[in-house]
Amino acid sequence: MKKFLITLACVIVLTGCDSANQMIDKAQDAANQKAVELQNKLEAVDINGLNLELLKNSPQLASQLSASINDALTVDFTSPEAMAAVKNKIANAYSCLAEASSATTAQEVMDKLLANINNSDVKTLIDSGVQKAQSYQSCVK
Repeated sequence: MKKFLITLACVIVLTGCDSANQMIDKAQDAANQKAVELQNKLEAVDINGLNLELLKNSPQLASQLSASINDALTVDFTSPEAMAAVKNKIANAYSCLAEASSATTAQEVMDKLLANINNSDVKTLIDSGVQKAQSYQSCVK
């Protein structure tokens, strides 16, 4: 009887381990799939494809704005300091572009840059940078 109970206990433990391994594998597959989806979304954001020729008098400023948006895509959201730095960079780049061209042009560029961004945290960070830019009196070059 003892041998039977020990054998039964071993079978139950091994079955539990197998189930746990299957659950871990499923979780890893789901995480890998999400990582691939995120990478595909980041690749879909064609920041370099922005037609800077439309901004004849301020292509450098539009490039700075697109670079700050790229920083927002890669910022560490667990670091308030990093987020604040990116927000300030976006605000200044947006303010400089609006000052050099117009608020409408700056918003059009921003809309083009935001078109393929689906991450709500990134969009919120960018929007807060734009809101901060609207309170600026002038840009810092």
